[in-house]
Amino acid sequence: MTGNRNTHTPAGLTDMLVEESETKFEIETSAREVFAHHGYHVVQPPTFEYYDVYDAAVTKAENMFKFFDSNGRMLALRPDLTTSVARMAATKPLGELPYRIAYSGSAFRNDEAFSNARQREFSQVGIELIGNGGAEADAEVIEIAIEALLKFGVKEFQIDIGQVDFYKGLAELAGLDDTASDELRGKINDKDFVAIEALLAEMSISDELKAVFLELPKMFGGIEVVKTAAENPILCGKSKAALENLAQVYDILRDKGLEKYLAVDLGMVPNLDYYTGIIVKGFAKGVAFPVCSGGRYDNLTEKFGRRLPATGIAIGIERVMTALSENVGGEDKAESEYITVALAKGRLAELSVGIFEKLGFDVAELKSKTRKLIFTDEKNKFKFILVKASDVPVYVEYGAADIGIVGKDTLLESGKDVYEILDLGFGKCKMAVAGPAELKGRLDGRNIMRVASKYPRIARDYFHRVKGQTVDIIKLNGSVELGPLVGLSEVIVDIVESGKTLRENGLEVLEDICELSARLVVNRVSLKMHRERILKLMTDIKAELERERS
Repeated sequence: MTGNRNTHTPAGLTDMLVEESETKFEIETSAREVFAHHGYHVVQPPTFEYYDVYDAAVTKAENMFKFFDSNGRMLALRPDLTTSVARMAATKPLGELPYRIAYSGSAFRNDEAFSNARQREFSQVGIELIGNGGAEADAEVIEIAIEALLKFGVKEFQIDIGQVDFYKGLAELAGLDDTASDELRGKINDKDFVAIEALLAEMSISDELKAVFLELPKMFGGIEVVKTAAENPILCGKSKAALENLAQVYDILRDKGLEKYLAVDLGMVPNLDYYTGIIVKGFAKGVAFPVCSGGRYDNLTEKFGRRLPATGIAIGIERVMTALSENVGGEDKAESEYITVALAKGRLAELSVGIFEKLGFDVAELKSKTRKLIFTDEKNKFKFILVKASDVPVYVEYGAADIGIVGKDTLLESGKDVYEILDLGFGKCKMAVAGPAELKGRLDGRNIMRVASKYPRIARDYFHRVKGQTVDIIKLNGSVELGPLVGLSEVIVDIVESGKTLRENGLEVLEDICELSARLVVNRVSLKMHRERILKLMTDIKAELERERS
């Protein structure tokens, strides 16, 4: 940022001008009308509280805005409103149970994802139903969320529902400890098929259970997903009960005529310490991130001294506004039938095009000498766009492309929020720490080290999180091998293929960080909206790659 800071807002914050402010006010007003119609009463929690209120709830400590009061006590801007409402419900007289509470306000998060892709300050409207542990309560908050979205004018959306106890039951059956269970859960929630296979390969569990875990990320669709899962004889009581609960909630909403807005996702398993049952996420066409989210959290109020069953849902106002702007003028239905694939220019695009050609896609124009950037396969209803490699995750995360093919190094460095569903196997190499031979085996225990890299995020994550070392990361764009040779850095973090360049400059690999190759990534909303076509493409590509290897 250049110029006078007084004329700019901080990163992740924005001015909302007249037209946008009026739209926001209309959404908040409509939400309050819907909530009041169902007997929900508005409360207003404080903008900041003691840090301990939020500690160990939903948001990591490093992702909160923290500061101190005059007595030296740590405070935090609220990262969500649900936690504050739970504190109120546990400590204040709010009438007879169950409490039906509504709210509207801003929340604040300081994590990197929000500063880059989303706002650090964001507005929410929401409801919490506290004191009722039944399926009827879960169905009630979902019904109200659907009614609110329709009243806002959102035309195309889908509410996904899952159940965390289905996964918990499987993890218990597998005998996974908390660390292993949480690591696997995170990969399943991210639909990172590549990492799931790698983790399961290291686990001593039955092939039957491995098969269920492998299938879990693909277990989303209609209510038939629940019925199919329930037929598996390996399931334990907890998993079976979770499916029964999910079916109950679904049936209640179906009887109210809301089935067309519903989908099931058994692979949706976010924070298990927070959620205790049903989980909900809402996706709208044209919005790259969920427009609403929530679920059951029966353990939260106990943190404040009173255990009460609770369920709720929050709707992101800015994301609703994005959905409404996408609806302006309506979208050409024929245009919406296309799936867009972002390809990294260069060798990676050539290899990717070769795969699509073998699968019967029309890529003739893509292979021609042209300066065009968008190519269409009318028969299969696919579009291909050529972009810079580092931009592929950006196009996919924001939904400008449904699918992308990009190197794992680019994915790690971007930190973008996309599903990584397939390792394509080509472009294999590794990310490594390299430096003078005399440092081999001597990296651990060094308190200060300068590291040069084109990949500062990967380097920082490896040294700070994995090795627990404090290092100075120096970002370079050119030949990083020069760093140790001229004293700019002690070591480098870079991609290594043959290692020839390192050897010619008197350097060698000191430590491997990770294996790299091309990956197929998918936008989170697109995978929901185009489930069958995207999963078929994944299956077809995987089969073609296996055929080539055999």
